[in-house]
Formats: sequence, C-alpha cells, structure tokens
Amino acid sequence: MDTNQDMLAKVQNAMKAMQRSDLGSSILAREKRQRFVRTVSASTKLLDRARRINMQSHTHDIDRVGFAARILRAATEADEPNGESSPNTDTNTLESVEAIAIAGLTDSTLEDNIEEEDFENTLIDLIADRAGLDLEELFIQGDKSSSDPFLALTDGWLKKAANEVDGTSDADFASDDVESMFDSMIHAVPKKYLRNREDWKFYAHWDIEDAYRNVLRNRGTGLGDSAQTTAQGLAYKGIGVEDSSNMPAGTVLLAPSSNLVYGMYRDIRIEPDRQAKKRLTDFVTTMRVDCHYEDENAAVVGRGFSG
Repeated sequence: MDTNQDMLAKVQNAMKAMQRSDLGSSILAREKRQRFVRTVSASTKLLDRARRINMQSHTHDIDRVGFAARILRAATEADEPNGESSPNTDTNTLESVEAIAIAGLTDSTLEDNIEEEDFENTLIDLIADRAGLDLEELFIQGDKSSSDPFLALTDGWLKKAANEVDGTSDADFASDDVESMFDSMIHAVPKKYLRNREDWKFYAHWDIEDAYRNVLRNRGTGLGDSAQTTAQGLAYKGIGVEDSSNMPAGTVLLAPSSNLVYGMYRDIRIEPDRQAKKRLTDFVTTMRVDCHYEDENAAVVGRGFSG
C-alpha cells in the first residue's frame, strides 16, 4: 500500500509530464493540450461538427463579408458602367469566460493506473471527456439570464440564433407532428442560405429524433425498416437529423455545421490538490471559452414539440 508521500510523489511526477516545465506552472504542455482539445471535441457530435477557433486574446472577432444583391450587369463596349457593388460586412465577437472543473480521483484509481506510462493521457482523457459534454451544454443552452450559474456564463447557440419557430398552441407548427416542425423551421431560413443542404443539420432532442424514426417506420418502406432496426443516420428533405444529448426537450436547432463556432482562449490549466485525509486527489481544470455563429441569420430554433 502506498503511503501518502508516495502517492503525492506519483501525482507530482505525472503532472510534470503534463505541464510546461519552462514556466513551472500548471499549464498543459502543447501536445497534452492538443490531446485535451481533441478529446473535448470528440466527446460530442455538436462540438465535433462545429468550427473551433484557438483564440489569441480574450476576445476574437468573427468577420464575414458578402454581397447581398446582384453584382453582374450588362456590359456595353466603350461605355463605363455607373456605380459599383459594395460588399456587406458584419462581425460577431467571441468574449471568453472562465469555466472551472474539479475532478476527484481516489487513491485506488490512481494506484491502479499511475504506474502505467500513459497515466497522464488517461487523466487528460477522463477530464476532457466530461468537459466536452459540459461545454456542449453551455454552448447550446447558455443564457446570461439563467438561474444556473454555469449556464449564465454566456449566451449559447439557442439564444443567439436569429430565427425561431414555436409549436406552443400550434402557433407555427403542429406540436405533435415532427415533420410539421421540420417544415416550419426550413421555411424560417432565409432562402439565400439554403444553397447547400448537405451542410445543414437538424440537431434535435433525442425524443424528436426518435419520433421521426417512428414516422418513417409507420410508412412500411425499406427506409422505415432500416430506421427501426439500425442506427443509420436520418435526413429530412436532404438535411441530416441528429440527436443531441444536451438539446432541451421539445427543441431542435437547424444550422449549417460550419456556422457553429466556439473558441478556447489561454492555455488550459490542470492543477492537483491533494486531499490526504480523504485518500484522493482533486484535479482542478480551468479554461476560457465562448461560442457564437459565423452568421446568426443562418440558424433556426424550433421549440414546443410535444410528441
């Protein structure tokens, strides 16, 4: 049985392998940070699809530029056309907020794993896997007016979307008809954004994705059979349908995957806090993050599906 001093020494040795020795701090070494970020992204479908920005300061501008109207015109030889077309420019800003996680690992867990050469990677994966789920929850459900202190850190994608349809009292769609909901959401998208439907996704609460599988099953077709018996991906009118564990009940987000943006600023820190009397070590992880859209007009939130 390891003594407390032995366990502390092992934890410290593992942390040294993870951290930037040139700074003598808790900042993850570059390769360990990359592993942490990859694991965070891989933990959830939405973060894996979204575009990640490695922020170089606590704020980062997401600039977009485009032409809203026709720029070609009839040309006449030896005649200079009048006027010129100017692009529209807009900016969304990521403003990082700090999040903290405290993961307690018991001595028995550490003893079973600390001798392994790859222990620090195991530790990073354990923390990053859960952090990914939590960050997705924040980026989806974040609302500065929330009574939940974590969700109140920032406004998430549901709050920042420019378009919304509501099935409450059948205002915009029949609340018990999943296809009616999908149609209403598609109609709410400004049509200039729907040139490439393959990049768009319905990110739905699990019950909504399941309800759509039941609709397909009841049609008695080959597609219905596969929707019932396999986990193959679904689509509605050329747009993929995916369940998202952090989507609130009765809610769907429709957006191109490339339009979802999140940023991580500052080196990720993991610091050990030894609790000898409890025979465990708390690993305190801190990071600064935020989320936004490339263009919030190319996103629709659907609420109020009741099944």
